[in-house]
Amino acid sequence: MYTLDKVMNGKLFEYCYYLHKDNDKRSICIDPGYDTNRIMNFIEQNGLIIDTILLTHGHFDHMLSCKAIQDKFNCKIYISKEDEEILYDPHRNYAELIRKYELEKFKITANVVDDEELEIIGLKVKCIATPGHTKGGFSYYIESENMLFSGDTLFYKTCGRTDLYGGDFEAIKNSIVHKLFTLPDDTKVYPGHGNETNILYEKIHNEIIRGA
Repeated sequence: MYTLDKVMNGKLFEYCYYLHKDNDKRSICIDPGYDTNRIMNFIEQNGLIIDTILLTHGHFDHMLSCKAIQDKFNCKIYISKEDEEILYDPHRNYAELIRKYELEKFKITANVVDDEELEIIGLKVKCIATPGHTKGGFSYYIESENMLFSGDTLFYKTCGRTDLYGGDFEAIKNSIVHKLFTLPDDTKVYPGHGNETNILYEKIHNEIIRGA
């Protein structure tokens, strides 16, 4: 059995997720945002050992704690090639909104590609390219745990905004309708912001289907 924990952090109320076996503190961390103290305190208080960081996209509110975590655990970090290119550009990843103009670099282990399957802490993680919020947005699906981490692509009854750098409404609609909606209906969806949901509920209620 695996345990999923989440921490809401930052003024944008983004979620950082931690997934680990019940009897093993080695963890996957998804989207460690910019409230580094809160994130590191949670890791330390729960005795977690971060094995791998998965980044759904390159916006500041989903990745600014990567450097601190990697320095402590020497963990692997994955992101798409397209969004790796905006990691250190405060104008394109919007770190300038919090007056952060110089960003510390961390080591990217590899760039994820569509339909790639990663083996992490005993789990098979399918990488699904879901552009639209950014050019290189990805979602991560773990079939054995019935979990989808959708970043800022699929939200409860809506989708991520597409008016930022690299955003494209038609692309995000395609990502949701033709990729994420093909997953099993009972798949639990854990977004970067907002309420948890599931695929069937979104196929019925999500506003994106109005333009499908």
